[in-house]
Amino acid sequence: MGRFRAGGAAGALTVDKDAFPNFADPAKSARAARDRGFGVNWYLSRNFRLMLDYIETRFQGGAAGGADREDERVILNRFQVAF
Repeated sequence: MGRFRAGGAAGALTVDKDAFPNFADPAKSARAARDRGFGVNWYLSRNFRLMLDYIETRFQGGAAGGADREDERVILNRFQVAF
């Protein structure tokens, strides 16, 4: 019943070195972040959809002493009803 759709994505953010220390604190703000993730959508019918995504982000900098901030991992889900 219904149909499935799977996909993946990747992204990156690099902050200009001139931002530190004038506009951002290197002990609190990451210099770069890279993420990757994948998701699955299940379309039960024309009006109902169930979505599940997993995303992992890795940081450069952003912790005290110039260390890297801890990686973030998140699972997102959503059930959508459209009229």
